[in-house]
Amino acid sequence: MTAGKADLSYKFGAGRYLQGRGVLEQAGVEISRFGKKPYVIGGPTALSLVRSRLHAALSAAGLDDLMDVHPGAVCHEAAKVRAAAALTGGCDVVVGVGGGRMMDFAKLVAYYLGSRVVNIPTSIATCAAYTPFSLIYTPAGQTIPGNFCYDLEVAAVLVDLDIMANQPVRYVVAGMLDAMGKFLEIKSGHQDMSLADSSLNLYAGYLLTQFTYDRLTALADQVCQDVVAGKVTQNLEDVTFINIPLTGIISALSRGTGQSALAHELYYQARLLFTDDSQATLHGEFVGCGMIMQLYYNGTPELIEPFISLLSRLGAPDCLSRTGIRPTAENCRNLLDAIKTSQRVSRDAAMLERLDAAFALIAH
Repeated sequence: MTAGKADLSYKFGAGRYLQGRGVLEQAGVEISRFGKKPYVIGGPTALSLVRSRLHAALSAAGLDDLMDVHPGAVCHEAAKVRAAAALTGGCDVVVGVGGGRMMDFAKLVAYYLGSRVVNIPTSIATCAAYTPFSLIYTPAGQTIPGNFCYDLEVAAVLVDLDIMANQPVRYVVAGMLDAMGKFLEIKSGHQDMSLADSSLNLYAGYLLTQFTYDRLTALADQVCQDVVAGKVTQNLEDVTFINIPLTGIISALSRGTGQSALAHELYYQARLLFTDDSQATLHGEFVGCGMIMQLYYNGTPELIEPFISLLSRLGAPDCLSRTGIRPTAENCRNLLDAIKTSQRVSRDAAMLERLDAAFALIAH
């Protein structure tokens, strides 16, 4: 599994995607397609949730395994150490268990091990389990610009709905906001998007983002109630499928860049400039807050109030002070200046003025 800069190929996320109840019990058979001894890497909480079921599934398939806990950042330094441990242990496939951070880390470990990767997400807070790239950070947790792209897709993604029904509802909300953000960001600076003004692949992605935005808006309140109750429902099945593979396919259609704009840029710059202060806020929560900016930047300010109402119902932040960042004049100036350096921001004077007004909506 090699990696580097994005190329011109379309990689649609995962070779195999399984979603349903009892999927974890199929993990041994699925993983055996790609290796004989898995190196299982996960966060402490995630591994504690699946360890016994996963170990039993691996044993039933005749697979020995090596399990390791990684509580730190998605960084090259740590991935090299874990890959060396996997190699010493005779492992030939990496299995990631956890949330978006661990999904990205497992892909990076597999890159250094030179193996395939199978991801078992324990939350739907991002589509990271499915995408063929990782967001990389320094050991201290600062963002490193650009996606670290892989030459091959993820080998398989295994989603057990019983696990999804028992995740913190906050992760469900973050995943929905991350997915919804694509609809606003893909048309960044415009109220709408047409085939005449874009490439076919990007327009196809746009049509998918419109569907996912509408469905998630309709399902958001009820699916949160379902997860609070620990119920596997059709709502949860649909939201899970939207948050992971559908959003991953949207990313693939735009080759990992065209579907992100101001909302994601807010996350990247916040992690870079305010690393410690921003740690308690999830990726999707930053995206949700950034969507307020994006709505204004797109020329649709009339949609801001109902969207803020949705954020309020879902318990998601709608301003900087609720993300852990102190909205001082200096902090706001530094953050806005950093966002303006993004290639996703128009250099047109009128659009820069619009961005100033958009940022002011969350700068409190």
